[in-house]
Amino acid sequence: MKLKNVKKAYNVPVIKGFSYDFPTKGLFLIRGKSGAGKTTLLRIIAGLEKPDSGKVCLNGEVISVVFQEDRLLPFLTLKENVLIAKKHRDEGKAMALLEKFGLKDAAKQYPAELSGGMRLRGAIVRSLYYGGDVYLWDEPTKELDPENRALVIETIKELSKSALVITVTHDAELTGGIEIELE
Repeated sequence: MKLKNVKKAYNVPVIKGFSYDFPTKGLFLIRGKSGAGKTTLLRIIAGLEKPDSGKVCLNGEVISVVFQEDRLLPFLTLKENVLIAKKHRDEGKAMALLEKFGLKDAAKQYPAELSGGMRLRGAIVRSLYYGGDVYLWDEPTKELDPENRALVIETIKELSKSALVITVTHDAELTGGIEIELE
């Protein structure tokens, strides 16, 4: 996946000509001040926003996203929110992931019945269940206690051994990848 001179502005320039040739796997940490365009960059890579100029060159990669907001559907249980990610459902895999992230007992609860950290972990589980070649995760540790933060960081590092993981983060504990600072 390559980005070539990607620019985006919302009345003022946000991304001012970003270029990068990403490998097929590895961990990339996008850092920068608030308003520097970190989330916008992820949205452009995911195809949810178009750059004003420049190119995003994908090679058919399957992209899995975790947004800053959990984006769980309020009328589905947590387990149903995970299963909806794929046409061919695998309840065993969904439940194993929910268990790994301490959410097995919450599988039948609705998002309104869950804490913010539980919803975020549910969104992470949905992304892992969906799978992909590229994982775009926006602030995946922001609402988590130390134990769950460590689990997510460990998951990110393990995932980056076989896939490309691009994570927007302010978390100083999330290290070990190539850091890209947006200005």
